Amino acid sequence: MWTASVAIVVVLQLHSVHVMTATVPACGLPGNVVLEAQNLLRDLVGTHLRTLTCVLFFVIWTNMCCCAIVGVQCRQALRALHESLQGAEQVFEDYDVALGEGGLAWDRHMLDDFQNLQNRLLREGGCVSTTTPPPDPGMSAYFGNVSALLQQQESATCGWSVLRRDVLWVLNTALHRHHSCFSW
Repeated sequence: MWTASVAIVVVLQLHSVHVMTATVPACGLPGNVVLEAQNLLRDLVGTHLRTLTCVLFFVIWTNMCCCAIVGVQCRQALRALHESLQGAEQVFEDYDVALGEGGLAWDRHMLDDFQNLQNRLLREGGCVSTTTPPPDPGMSAYFGNVSALLQQQESATCGWSVLRRDVLWVLNTALHRHHSCFSW
């Protein structure tokens, strides 16, 4: 009789562990939302800036923030993506995006939709930043440089274009090189 009771207790404990692990959400990011954010950011622009100043910024900053996502494991890639979205969110909060005449040719509705998805990814992926190594110091330097550009009236449009381009690169790279890291 004692062995049957022990067996029942063991089975119940194993079942409760299984139920607990099945109900705990996995730490990650939904791939379909990342893909939708990437598509919105890609289609956001009506025309591309081709001024000499912006081209110089594009050349100088190529891969400055993006190195953190290449050649790493899933957790580090998700962390780099999360940090990029977090840094971009802070920039959007700190500076006004000048749209329309004299500003960017971005679609306001698409920008709003992108920011809503960005906020969703930051909420749903909040655990990513607590389960991986500390942030890359190059990331905060990158966003400091973007902020410095946005503070200068004559280069603000280029700053927004650089930010868009680099966040788009991070989203695209994460989706292609780390496709299996996302929940689908």
